[in-house]
Amino acid sequence: DGHVTILASTVEGSTIRFADAVIEASDGTVYFSDGSTRFGFGEWFLDYLEARPTGRLLRYDPGTGKASVALDNLAFANGVALSRDEAFVIVCETAGFRCTRLWLKGDKAGQKETFVDNLPGSPDNIHLAPDGSFWIALLQVTLPAIKPALTSPASRICRCETASSHGFWCSKCS
Repeated sequence: DGHVTILASTVEGSTIRFADAVIEASDGTVYFSDGSTRFGFGEWFLDYLEARPTGRLLRYDPGTGKASVALDNLAFANGVALSRDEAFVIVCETAGFRCTRLWLKGDKAGQKETFVDNLPGSPDNIHLAPDGSFWIALLQVTLPAIKPALTSPASRICRCETASSHGFWCSKCS
């Protein structure tokens, strides 16, 4: 009917600024990424420049109507996928060149671990393949020679702010 219902605009008192990828589990639980707690869609690149891990994986419970933080401190949370048996969820960290797994079931339930790291580019999205493996789309390919400069704390921008509707400023770490 064309009607849109907003399920959540805040989580635990914090505004959801960049809701991105979404996946629904068989029990109706919705997992989705919030790329940045600081910048929205029009300013996403500022989060990337700062290289601070402010992204989150969020969980929406349709039974309670509440959203919660499943994982935080993610380097620009992006794509989200569930494993075939829904034992874990994976979230891409675009600015971290990795994907992180959160165990949902079993002995490791609630634990996070690196699923894949040191990717040759920024993971933008992830999808479950028919055989149970995953397809990961890379936003850009990074040359090995310059990757340390992109991920080094010494080269990162400390703070970016929007100065107006058409501009922004950034300061270098000292």
